[in-house]
Amino acid sequence: MAQLSLHTARYRLDIELDDRTGRCVLTDNYSGVAFADSDYCYQAAVEHAEKIVVLDGLWNPEVTEESPDRGGRIVTISGRLGAAGSGVEVDIRHRLYLPDDDEFFDEQILLRNPSEKHLALRGYRFGFRKQLQPSVEYGGAGIDIENYRAIAIPFRLQPDGKKHDYHVDDLYHARYQCSEYANRTSISSEIVDRGQARSEAWAWTDGEHGLLMLKYNPAMIEYSMLDTERTDDGARYLVFGGAAPALYDEPSEAVRLGPGLEVGFGQTHYKFYEGLWRRGAYIFKDYLAGLGHGLPDDYNPPVVWSLPAQATSLADIEKEAAAARDIGCEALQLGSEWENERGNSIWDTTRLGAVGSFVERMRDQYGLQTGIRVIGRSYHDGYPDMYRRTYDGHVGYYAADPQKPFYEPCVVFDECKQEMLRRLQSLADAGVSFMVFDEFDWRGACFHGRHGHKVPTTPDMHARAVISLIRGIREHHPNLLTELHDPVWPWGVGYLPIYYLHDYDRTFHEGWSFQLASSPLENLLSGESLSLFYYRLAYDLPLYMPLDMDADNDQCLAFWWYVSTIKHIGICGGRTDKRRQAYKQALAQYLSMKELYVNGEFHGLDELTHFHVLEDTGHCVLNAFNLTDAPISRSIELPLADMGLMAEVEVEGARAEMTGSKLWLELNIEPFSPLVVRIYPRD
Repeated sequence: MAQLSLHTARYRLDIELDDRTGRCVLTDNYSGVAFADSDYCYQAAVEHAEKIVVLDGLWNPEVTEESPDRGGRIVTISGRLGAAGSGVEVDIRHRLYLPDDDEFFDEQILLRNPSEKHLALRGYRFGFRKQLQPSVEYGGAGIDIENYRAIAIPFRLQPDGKKHDYHVDDLYHARYQCSEYANRTSISSEIVDRGQARSEAWAWTDGEHGLLMLKYNPAMIEYSMLDTERTDDGARYLVFGGAAPALYDEPSEAVRLGPGLEVGFGQTHYKFYEGLWRRGAYIFKDYLAGLGHGLPDDYNPPVVWSLPAQATSLADIEKEAAAARDIGCEALQLGSEWENERGNSIWDTTRLGAVGSFVERMRDQYGLQTGIRVIGRSYHDGYPDMYRRTYDGHVGYYAADPQKPFYEPCVVFDECKQEMLRRLQSLADAGVSFMVFDEFDWRGACFHGRHGHKVPTTPDMHARAVISLIRGIREHHPNLLTELHDPVWPWGVGYLPIYYLHDYDRTFHEGWSFQLASSPLENLLSGESLSLFYYRLAYDLPLYMPLDMDADNDQCLAFWWYVSTIKHIGICGGRTDKRRQAYKQALAQYLSMKELYVNGEFHGLDELTHFHVLEDTGHCVLNAFNLTDAPISRSIELPLADMGLMAEVEVEGARAEMTGSKLWLELNIEPFSPLVVRIYPRD
């Protein structure tokens, strides 16, 4: 039996090759841990002529090698999926990129149908295998990953409250929690990955050594999946990396494999590292930033005053604009109050005057930019003959809430998209500078045969059509600030990877804050908003949240939490003078440090202790939080050099003591309160 050995100073990958690909061992040379130790999983259920055949193994493997211009080498293992005689043929190319001497490698799986048959994949799994045993705590013999945890990135904790942090016993018993969003107005496919774990990336670590497994696919909707395989002999294996279906059988492009067609799954990036699991989140953030999903230096979102729904007249809006100016806001956002009919995207000139005049009035009299909320539902038949058609030919019309029935425009239909674009373009032409794209959620496929799109449509087609709409506006208005709710699952757990379809210069700047704004303080105290801490560790992509100050407390606890964990804040409400004054003071303090929060490097000491650092100026702000009903006091240590700060600093907001190059802070925080500490260079 031949063996293919691929290695650098950090890791070793040994693959057995015979008439089929055999055992694949992936070893971290520093820790000695074998993250994979069994046969690589090549498996698919393939349908042809109403018959499903399960193909297992990569047979008759051939190895080729090439030297790319970037250095290193690409090793490709090619072969046939499944043994001969199955009646269907699927070819596999398993590509591995290895640098000359670094701590990572990349993997990609490609499938090809070499026959004239039309094939459908009814399930597949490609990935490394690690044999599992029960943990020692529960009577197991103990294995080399006994003290390792698989932690989801960017959401160790999801906005739905589910925790994705799996110890070896969780892996052995497949105790995975699959986060998903339930939309009662949606008619959609079945989730295919229940009982598995889905994330953009995983940090598999014992706190000293780790392996980051990151799936990146800008062309198709795809995730990094973990699942536990049980074999007939009772053995259990963790399967990771490679490719596996998720959500509504994504990527949808891999479901059908026509004659001669090939599908290439996204790249999995494996990176070995040292340190706590948070180090994996920082590596993830840097990797995505290197692919264009970071934050440009000129990002400076305005603090927004979010208009209440009852403010419909021009007099009402001007009253709100005065309140926005008084408290220190920089922009006014209109919900649906600006439309002549909700969901039409047509400015109500009868009620509000010309849009250009309105924008000038807000700017000249109140010092405010103008923003609007754009919705993808039509509540008053605003796009006749442009709606989604169901399988049975009915128009997409929903009355789940009898008071608010709505139509669903088919944005994949080019005529519909162009009409939306025309209406929104006119608003941007008139000076609207901020648009929030909401209620474009996926509620099922369109089967209209005369729309000119593929039938049926898919969530990916729908998402790309929404992105195309935004791109069309920004082609003429590149400085238009845009926020996009997830266009499939917009209000809770997202459907798309955060980076998917993002392009700061052409598509959207910001994402939505997962509906945590509905009860900001309650969601923080319940723990759901802690998910934003984990998001912030792993992503520089901004989120937007309009925060109701009446749903906060007088200590502005929620305000400072969301200021610290998202980059774009809005406010509304303020029924009592005490709350308004508290927010006015907090907002003034925030604005004096806005650049730190918007453009500073984020460091998380723990869930409730955050740092924002601008290395080029040597300034830092610390945010600490007390979510309990009793005062707390604690001391923390800051390694200034590691944070890019000077050794001689001034501190405001806490007692401080320097010991060598380390700064000790004593934090005293009142019940249900934030603490803000400024650190800056000593003159």
